[in-house]
Amino acid sequence: MYIIKIWGVKIKLNLLFLVVILIFGYFRLLDKALITFGVALLHEISHVIVAKNNNVSIDEIELLPFGGVAKYGDLLELEPLVEIKTALAGPICNLFLAMGMIVALRYSLFSVDWSLFFIRTNLIIAFFNLLPAFPLDGGRILRAVKTEKLGFRQATKLSIKISKYLSIGVGILAIIGLWLGYFNIIILIIAFFIYISASKENKNSIFILMRYLAQKEERLQAEEILRNEELVVIKDAQIKRIIEKFKPKYFHTVVILNQNLDIVATLTEEEIIDGMLNFGINTRVKELI
Repeated sequence: MYIIKIWGVKIKLNLLFLVVILIFGYFRLLDKALITFGVALLHEISHVIVAKNNNVSIDEIELLPFGGVAKYGDLLELEPLVEIKTALAGPICNLFLAMGMIVALRYSLFSVDWSLFFIRTNLIIAFFNLLPAFPLDGGRILRAVKTEKLGFRQATKLSIKISKYLSIGVGILAIIGLWLGYFNIIILIIAFFIYISASKENKNSIFILMRYLAQKEERLQAEEILRNEELVVIKDAQIKRIIEKFKPKYFHTVVILNQNLDIVATLTEEEIIDGMLNFGINTRVKELI
């Protein structure tokens, strides 16, 4: 459900957030539901501001009780430094809001109950979003940090694995809470949501990488210089394993060896991509020679 448009970005309310608002309303805590909504909205607006300042477009944001999920028009995922800055903007915003309210509380500017709830909500959203799991900010930061070393695809796989383990752990804690009499359905829903989002990110990442690789020739012509990285592979290696090693902002050359470790050919990144498009991602690189 779309609720507002800010700087050309559509703001959408997730069904889970509506459920939380209804639960708060049922217990006559609608004022606190509105505080939670406002905090989540400010969290996401901070992402928008930083993204816009780095010339990254955002199509829409879906608000969740613990923050939100942004859909970027540009390939933010393949700009590690920009992704880190954009992801950190939300939690940093929450920490500043919490500190501001602590000062306001000291001067009794607002009621103690509202002030404490506002502080607690900001801290929960800030630290929860720093967990290294998709679609949370921490998951994006982890991938961005690892992309330079592992390549985008491999970094995504690592982040997804951690996300799934974390979601399973949270789900187990929720079930243990049920056994102990402290069951919270929202925690179980969040665990399920993280697991599903991680699985979805795995499917999306290969399309993001392919889209980026297809645009790299234009980037090279625009920037005129890209760093080169050389990969050495055995001729029986599959194309998909080679592409998974490709890194953003690098142009790759692939040196192909036979079983005796003699060089039999050298292919450029463009030739590898053409081979994938013509013969399929599971094709062995020896078939491109």
